[in-house]
Amino acid sequence: MEGIDLANTAPEVALILAAGLGSRLYPQTKTPKPLIRVLGLTLAERVVCTLLDAGIRRFLVTLGHEAARVRAHFSDVARRRGVTIDFIEAEGWEQGNGASALAAKGHTGATTFFLVMIDHLFDPKIARALADDPPAPGEMCLAVDRDKDAIFDLDDVTRVKTDDGRIQEIAKTLDDWDAGDTGVMLCTSGLFEGLERAAADNKHGLSDGLRELAGEGRAKTVDVTGLSWLDVDTSDALREAEQRLMRDQGRKTRDGPVARHINRPVSRWLTRFLVRTTVTPNQISLASWGLSCIAAGLMAMTGYPALAIGGVLAQMASIIDGCDGEIARLKHSRSEFGAWFDAVLDRYADAFLLFGLMWHEFASTGTHLSLLLGFAAIVGSFLNSYTADKYDGLMAQTLQGASYFRLGRDVRVFVIFLGAVLNQPLVTLGVVALVMNVEVVRRIVIFPRPPAA
Repeated sequence: MEGIDLANTAPEVALILAAGLGSRLYPQTKTPKPLIRVLGLTLAERVVCTLLDAGIRRFLVTLGHEAARVRAHFSDVARRRGVTIDFIEAEGWEQGNGASALAAKGHTGATTFFLVMIDHLFDPKIARALADDPPAPGEMCLAVDRDKDAIFDLDDVTRVKTDDGRIQEIAKTLDDWDAGDTGVMLCTSGLFEGLERAAADNKHGLSDGLRELAGEGRAKTVDVTGLSWLDVDTSDALREAEQRLMRDQGRKTRDGPVARHINRPVSRWLTRFLVRTTVTPNQISLASWGLSCIAAGLMAMTGYPALAIGGVLAQMASIIDGCDGEIARLKHSRSEFGAWFDAVLDRYADAFLLFGLMWHEFASTGTHLSLLLGFAAIVGSFLNSYTADKYDGLMAQTLQGASYFRLGRDVRVFVIFLGAVLNQPLVTLGVVALVMNVEVVRRIVIFPRPPAA
């Protein structure tokens, strides 16, 4: 360790403890805990993806219960996610998670490494917070949550007593405690010294090793209160995990008012089913686009019934269009191509819908005003979409993630839906043309200009 400045060395590897039985879930699922699925992904893949979001691409996995199945699954995850996963057979894993962690001695390298539990879901920001405040040589650092009211299973959480950012005591049975153990830590090889001393006293829990280091002042903490984490070791916790993932990862901060209050509740309901299938986000984008094309064709036809049905289908397509992003976030399958592909299809769909509405009015009445308003609506819609990225970037920088006023595709399609159902295509074209172009002008006005030379 001499000569290595750990404070300036970013962690490059994560140790995942995946050897245990999962005794409280296994009798019900008959599935090794790493292979239990939560909204389309196994716990194993979720923890890898979470750390991948935090910048880790090399993993060590301890194996024990049903080692062959767990190894095969992790190997498949490594292939699909483009990461490196090495395996460690943890002899004596039945004795406790400390024994599993100790089996990794000599495999983690000379720098810091993350240590996480296979059954803990957590926000990648927790790992980043640890990386920003790394332990000194020979120490370890545990992410702790001080909000007891926010801890899901207060009776089962590992309790931590801290003093000036250091662990004083850690155990599940503490009466005097001020923080919960999130199960995410950043360690040096000093961790193994604590685990070895605990094992010499026939104590094989991870907390036993941390207690040894805490006695020497070598176990520090980082406060991550407010960030999401959950220990998934019961059926109730599994249900809670799904609810939190839908709430936290099935959410898009750039939603407009219609998407937020009308579309999103329905799309989330659909996503809960679709995320468990093999349907991909790009396939959903195509399905939404296809439904929009059908809606546009119906609206272009003469007669009110076709117009109204087309309007309803347009709104349904807008709702379904929210599912692709939700599934991409829930399955950690977001890509630049996917976002671009969805945006391209949306622009085509917008043009088709507005053209269908315009053609319906022109074919029914022959008024040339419908052509003018239709042209203005299509141009305004395209410019509204074109200016959206810079506008959203400005708002995100200014408001730091808070919601803000936004008129976009969700409002546009909803207005088309209402206009078709109410049999007011000309008025609808006028409203879309006016609102979308005024919004573009508003964005130009509020966008900051560079100072004069």
